[in-house]
Amino acid sequence: MENEDKKFLKIKSIRTSSRAYQMLLKENDIILCLDGEFVNVTYEVFSKELNEIIDKKILTIVRNEILFNTFIEGPLGVVCEEISSKEISNLENFDLKKILDLNNFYQQFEVYKRPQSVSVLLNTIPTILASLAPPLWMVQNKLWVFLGISLVFYTVLLVVSPWLFFIGWILKSWYVGSCQIDILRYFYTFNNYRFWISFCEDSEKKAQLLARKFDNKVDFDYSYLEPAIIEVD
Repeated sequence: MENEDKKFLKIKSIRTSSRAYQMLLKENDIILCLDGEFVNVTYEVFSKELNEIIDKKILTIVRNEILFNTFIEGPLGVVCEEISSKEISNLENFDLKKILDLNNFYQQFEVYKRPQSVSVLLNTIPTILASLAPPLWMVQNKLWVFLGISLVFYTVLLVVSPWLFFIGWILKSWYVGSCQIDILRYFYTFNNYRFWISFCEDSEKKAQLLARKFDNKVDFDYSYLEPAIIEVD
């Protein structure tokens, strides 16, 4: 790969409340590719390209020599500097087909961490279960307080009138189905989980493996990974 004379973009600073800030990008992240094509242009040219995005694209980032992908739908709101390709370790060994296969269906994941607890991997694609049977969805996601309140709500409506229960079920299903990702985010934040990293992958297993690359002690419920090895002094 002849990239010795190519320039790439490194993030120097991120504006608060910008898209990059919300994506949890960090200073010193290197912008490597956009939809599988190396980004070897100035930030002004790249920013103009981002402004013209109609459908979301996939941005490939290098952070601490780890590659990950994330969706992008517009300008990042960052300040970048140009760096030499020589500053990117093992660039000549990168296989773009392994980094990103546009024939695969990618999903955006968010990882939430809490001290002394397993982490949560949130798939941000809504599930139909939340719309059809909100209580089952709450059980699946361990939203026990929300489940308890909902069961009281359903019980009161059923006692008053079966028709009122039916209408309440429909309205509740619509609300939970349309707001399920925001509900989960609020629940995790309320329970002292910290939004740690966001990226896209084509399977939950690969998402867990990527999270383990960033933190070799991260564990999940329903994990595809071997338990993390905790060093004991």
